[in-house]
Amino acid sequence: MLPNVQQLLGELARTPSLICTVSRNGAVSELFIDGEPQKVEFSGTWMTVEFSGWHIHVDLSTIVQIHFDEAQSHADSMSAYVSFDDAEGKAVLRFYFPHSSHTYRTYTTEELALFERFRERYKRKVS
Repeated sequence: MLPNVQQLLGELARTPSLICTVSRNGAVSELFIDGEPQKVEFSGTWMTVEFSGWHIHVDLSTIVQIHFDEAQSHADSMSAYVSFDDAEGKAVLRFYFPHSSHTYRTYTTEELALFERFRERYKRKVS
């Protein structure tokens, strides 16, 4: 498992207003982080995150790369995210900053600052 991945995932799961996407084999789930999780647990290579309306189990041994990125999203909007990718370069999990409401096309200064704080704190730790 990559260094500090548990610490980063735990902190992301506890950060309100993000969207966690889970992608596998042509399906994507968008999970809104609204409040404090009921559980963030690591057991062996597995992570469990539980909220009142949803939960996920992820085998972290499938993650071989973590990167922070900003990319074109819908139409003329941008997305900032942390991607946890498998050996084929496909996203297993992504955490988008903040909710991708698409009612605006650019991030506020505060929203970008949150993304930058994560990037500065973890980029070297998870590479």
